[in-house]
Amino acid sequence: MKKIFTLLLSSIFSLSLLAFDGTKLSITANNKSNMDLKVEVDGRRFTMSDNTVILNNLAEGYHSVKIFREKRNNGWFNTLKQEVIYSSSMYMKRGFHTEISVNKNGKVSVEETKMRGRDDEYRNDDYGYDVMTSREFSQLKESLSREWFEKNRVISVKVVMDKNRFTSQQVKELLQLFSFEDYKLELAKYGYRNTVDKRNYFIVNDVFNFSSSRTELARFIRDFR
Repeated sequence: MKKIFTLLLSSIFSLSLLAFDGTKLSITANNKSNMDLKVEVDGRRFTMSDNTVILNNLAEGYHSVKIFREKRNNGWFNTLKQEVIYSSSMYMKRGFHTEISVNKNGKVSVEETKMRGRDDEYRNDDYGYDVMTSREFSQLKESLSREWFEKNRVISVKVVMDKNRFTSQQVKELLQLFSFEDYKLELAKYGYRNTVDKRNYFIVNDVFNFSSSRTELARFIRDFR
């Protein structure tokens, strides 16, 4: 049984990291620039499409990035002049978007931001936080349902709650996986901290069988504030 629980917990840890998998690198040129830019990442050349190069899911670690500027010489031979305007070995962190911008004068700026999620459809701009996606949440519930012992299930849920943001509805659905009232109340309190829409937390009361549990949760929320 210890082995089974270890496997479950391992899968829960994997789920908690899904939203921050891989890295993203984008290189953008000002569309008013008359420069023809070429990009080289780890020795591979890329041609800009609509003034942009986007590379997703690069491995975490150091990557060589070079940007070349090409300008046509309008002299007798009409040749191209090429020069390196940016060259760096940059460390790409998992879950982060590194954006390199080139203005019309060839000046380069670099900005690093934390990615919100894998896809736009899973971003929750209403809350301004990274909320566990519907796909990840379904996988989480499926993994939890395979754990027979509720005590082990409580531990697994707490692990995920520590690493993710949830909506009130998601917390409610997690509590519905439990039959013991004490476990429901324990997790309702534990999950409140990382719930993004706390104003809707009253819906969690629907999972309780006893009014004393609802009263205890209300007292906890009042003291939490």
